[in-house]
Amino acid sequence: MASKVAILIVNGVLPFENLQDSLEGSGYSCVVMENMASDIDLPSFNVCIIGVSNLNQKDKLVSLSKRYLDKPFIYYLSSEVIAQADEFDIICESNQINTSFTSREIELVIELTSIKRMQVFASSFSDKNPNSNHVRLKKIIPEEQAWRVLFEQSPNGILLADHHGNIIYTNQAAGEMLGYSPLELIKMRFHDLVSEDVKPQVDINIRRIINGESLITEVYNYRKDGSKRYVQLHEARVIFPDGNFGILDVSTDISRAKQAEEALFESMEKYQILVEKSNDGIIYAKDGVITYANPRILEMLSISQSEFIGHPITKFLHPKEHGKILSRYERRLKGEAEPTIYETTLLNSKNESIPVEFNVNLTKLQGDIITIVFIRDISLRKETEKAIRESEESYRGLFDNASEAIYILDSSGVFLDVNINGQRMYGYSKEEIVGLTPEDIAESGLNDFVEIKRKLKLAYQGHSQTLEFWGRKKNGDVIPNEIILSKGNYFGLQVVMAMARDVSERKNAEAILKESEDKFRTLTEQLPVGLYRLSSAGDIIYSNPAFADILGFTSVDKLIGQNISNFSSSNFIGKIIEKDNVDVRLPSEEEMKRIDGSRIWVRNQVRVHYSADNEIYYADGVMLDITDRKLALDSVRESEEKFRAMVSAIPDQLFRISGDCILIDFAPSEQTYYPSLVLDMLGKSLKDIYPKDVFDKFNLAISNCKQGLTLETFEYQIATRNETYYYETRIVPSGNNIFLVLQRDITQRKKVEEEVRMLAQAVTNVHDSISITDLNNNFLYVNPAFTSIYGYSLEEIVGKNASLLKPIDAEMEHGQTILEETIKHGWQGELINVKKDGSVFPIYLSTSCVFDEDGLPMALVGIANDISERKRTEQELIRAKEKAEESDRLKTAFLSNMSHEIRSPMNAVLGFIQLIKADEQLSETGKQYVDLIQNSGNQLLSLIEDIIDISKIQSNQLRLAKSYFDLNQLLEELFLVFSTQLKARENVQAMLFRPELANPSPFSVFSDPVRIRQILTNLLSNAIKFTPSGSIKFGYTVIIDDYFPRIQCYVKDSGIGISTENQMLIFERFRQADDSYTRLYGGSGLGLAISKGLVELLGGHIWVESQVGEGSEFFFTIPYIVDEQKEIELSRSFNKQNEGVSLSLKGKTILIVEDTKDIRLYFERILERREARIVFASTATEARKLFKQEKNIDLVLLDIRLPDADGYDLALEFKKIKPDLPIIAQTAYALQSELNKSIESGCDDYITKPLDSEALFDKINKLIG
Repeated sequence: MASKVAILIVNGVLPFENLQDSLEGSGYSCVVMENMASDIDLPSFNVCIIGVSNLNQKDKLVSLSKRYLDKPFIYYLSSEVIAQADEFDIICESNQINTSFTSREIELVIELTSIKRMQVFASSFSDKNPNSNHVRLKKIIPEEQAWRVLFEQSPNGILLADHHGNIIYTNQAAGEMLGYSPLELIKMRFHDLVSEDVKPQVDINIRRIINGESLITEVYNYRKDGSKRYVQLHEARVIFPDGNFGILDVSTDISRAKQAEEALFESMEKYQILVEKSNDGIIYAKDGVITYANPRILEMLSISQSEFIGHPITKFLHPKEHGKILSRYERRLKGEAEPTIYETTLLNSKNESIPVEFNVNLTKLQGDIITIVFIRDISLRKETEKAIRESEESYRGLFDNASEAIYILDSSGVFLDVNINGQRMYGYSKEEIVGLTPEDIAESGLNDFVEIKRKLKLAYQGHSQTLEFWGRKKNGDVIPNEIILSKGNYFGLQVVMAMARDVSERKNAEAILKESEDKFRTLTEQLPVGLYRLSSAGDIIYSNPAFADILGFTSVDKLIGQNISNFSSSNFIGKIIEKDNVDVRLPSEEEMKRIDGSRIWVRNQVRVHYSADNEIYYADGVMLDITDRKLALDSVRESEEKFRAMVSAIPDQLFRISGDCILIDFAPSEQTYYPSLVLDMLGKSLKDIYPKDVFDKFNLAISNCKQGLTLETFEYQIATRNETYYYETRIVPSGNNIFLVLQRDITQRKKVEEEVRMLAQAVTNVHDSISITDLNNNFLYVNPAFTSIYGYSLEEIVGKNASLLKPIDAEMEHGQTILEETIKHGWQGELINVKKDGSVFPIYLSTSCVFDEDGLPMALVGIANDISERKRTEQELIRAKEKAEESDRLKTAFLSNMSHEIRSPMNAVLGFIQLIKADEQLSETGKQYVDLIQNSGNQLLSLIEDIIDISKIQSNQLRLAKSYFDLNQLLEELFLVFSTQLKARENVQAMLFRPELANPSPFSVFSDPVRIRQILTNLLSNAIKFTPSGSIKFGYTVIIDDYFPRIQCYVKDSGIGISTENQMLIFERFRQADDSYTRLYGGSGLGLAISKGLVELLGGHIWVESQVGEGSEFFFTIPYIVDEQKEIELSRSFNKQNEGVSLSLKGKTILIVEDTKDIRLYFERILERREARIVFASTATEARKLFKQEKNIDLVLLDIRLPDADGYDLALEFKKIKPDLPIIAQTAYALQSELNKSIESGCDDYITKPLDSEALFDKINKLIG
């Protein structure tokens, strides 16, 4: 039920039907009264809308307005009253309406009028005399009852306060406005109702009011709940009976007025935007000169505003159009009938023609005739040759009105002027209309002239109004008009401009629409399809009987108001919004719940309607009960799915053919068949699809089917490039001369059959014994090889237990273990079996388990090989291996003894030769003898080294000692040694060049520096030996690639060279390029063989490039391993070595354990020069004694071969007592195994005999230097 009441007083002019619809849509209940009387008592109301038909109603209007001072009155003026609206003081632009007003505009007018009436009511409390700024309550107090009624019933908030702002009285309206009770308010001050920043201004206002000023202000007051309310305050000084001043505060809530003003401002902005953003050009011209142009016309002509404004319009017309347009304009000025809309041509700034449509309207503005031209670019219309007419949708607001009839009225509603369209609309000439009023051309009884005059007055005051006017043409025809009233200027006079539009068609359409709606309502009530409308919250606000029946309701009334979510298991509103957002409004099928709880299926189609602010207004839907059809479809679908699943489960290819082998149809198959059936083959003969031999089989099978009407089966094969496929085809009659063909791919089956056949043949013919037993080890099958090996026939062995083949003393548990392992993952191993004749022999048995479809073990398979021969061979190999190992051990022992026995005396020989050369004064001949002895000793030592090295390489006993070293330094040292040798040779004229170094020093290389030195020494020695004159070069290059980074060393000479056939021979033992070389140049022929073995151990390759008489170039490679950290460390070591530190052993005690007297003497001579203290021991016993006596031993030189003990054991004893004591082992054994044993026994380093004093001092320096 509506909570607001609107009174509509017709007075013969008010169009109450339209107003009633708009007001009821806004929540009002309307009370319609035919006429108005001044003494009438109106029922309680919220707004009163009065039709004003003539000036005689003025007094009645004033009387009603005064009687209901706090109520809003809105007026609808007749055409007669509109012209004289200024005669009504109570009518202004803001309280007038016309027929063109929308529902929203009517709401705004009601709000504005209500607020202004409240303001008038509030102002009645203050003295209007400008010389008196206070209300003298003493005049009012005698009328206490009237005063209290007035205060209490006032819709305005009234507060009474003392001169400090303390509230001492309030009415109910103020409490409601501020959210406080009267008792709460009288305990408060004005300051408590405003924000902190406004409180200083409150104090200022109180002082001004007490000083006699009356203030009208608009402020925000804070309610009790914290919200803000925008109010207009009328504040004045009052004098209390005791003579003190107080403050009267009358507040009017203008929040809605502010909102209304903002809405009106927004509406005006929209009109401004319409003009500025219009797609049509708009110009104003005075006396043919352009005074205004919107942006569109400037854009259309590609010119600036300065180039357009102030120029005649004819400047921009096509020359051919000048005369025609000027002629029309002149005739229009004369009042002759001319079309207002016509086509012409403009020229843009590029002198290009633009076809346009002119909509020319003449009007008067401030006494001048103004030409308003709406210019539409019709280029597109001309190009497409389609006639485009102006429509209501293309022109809105100002543009639609511009082509309407225009009337000029004064403040009393008298017509002053009218345009051509206005004359044509009523059939009167201008002279006939001027001087009349709207009442003179109005249809009697259809207009509310009170309301019309009220709206005219409001329009005259500057408030645009819209109204509906029923006129009477000169010929007597009735014409409905929609009129817009606005304020204007006419020859210096303030006037009302009325733009009228004939709405006959709209009225007729409304009547037709109403009739149509009645018919539609009748139709929807009878439709078997459910129709409904939902609110934005999902409430059902309309339903036809069919929709109610679908949901199980017996009447529509019981359904209205229910929420649709009560009948849907899903978010019904959310789903339709989602569908509407993606612009998909296709029907959807949904499950719904009826009022009785039963489930139904419906087909639903919904369209959502939105309000201007894009909020859901309502949703219309159409619903059809499809439960029966849905169940039927589900049944069919289930049947189809079952059939499809059944067909899909069949691995065969199915198709039908006619009796003459024409393909009729086929079922798709997931398997691939050759040839594959495709849609293009339908209707073709199988002869065109299959090879001839296959087609012949089809033909024969069809013939047999026709005769016997039975199943025919045949097989065929088709060979492709990669494989041969086998198919089994079954043909059975299926209707009149139609046959069903089922093809199955049996390729795998054929392969299995072939594999089984081959496997059976392999099992039968294989020489290994194959047997199959059950889980109890009873034989189920044995192959012929089994019966041949064991001596049992097939009949004798099948059914017997496998234990028959075990020796009597075999362990039963072992057999159980084999069975368990076989079932798990199979078993392999050696066993002893017994043949039928009792002989025992070894076998190698491999077992596996056979599982059934459920994964359960069902049988065991064993494959056995008679390994008697292999066992005999293995025994022979073991004996041969033991002999070889013994031989190798004896050879190693021999080499060790030979090395020790030869090196020990050589140590004394070469050592004392060095001392003689250093200490003794020898003659030249003596020096030659000493050099000869030394060279011979060195040659003998070199030969021993070569023999030992080649033996170690052959026996794989040579071990590498790889480390990081400076390759550049090694080459420089070799150059120093060999260049010195060359200088000492008188009969050699070869020149050795300094090494060619690819990298700067130090160049860190990870390899065995001793062996690389040995290789280069061999190569350089050969180069010097075989180059009597010429040059010798050596060096290295670095080769980096992704597969094998390597260092390539080379030695190049210009000597005698090597023939091609001998270049591989020279790397063999005891071989040179020619035996004559051996006699001429000497040598054992082992150097290159040793070098080859060493290079290969180092991971490289050695080769030679040579030509006889031109020289030779030897190359070898070693892997290159880059380690930047080692290079840095080597660089530091290199720098330190270059500092040249000399070793001094002064203060150091060295224990020398050596049983050979000559070697002890040698040690004594070389160590005394370094100022070392020496303690000698010739046996292990003596060494232990000295070790206990001497507390400050710094180093031990220990011979590993002592007469009474092993030197390794002695080293372990010393290390156990003093773990940090350095020990250097001295040995005559050059084998790598001996050297490794030295380190393992606790020695810190080792040195081989014969001793090199410089090498010895270098090692001592590292340990105790």
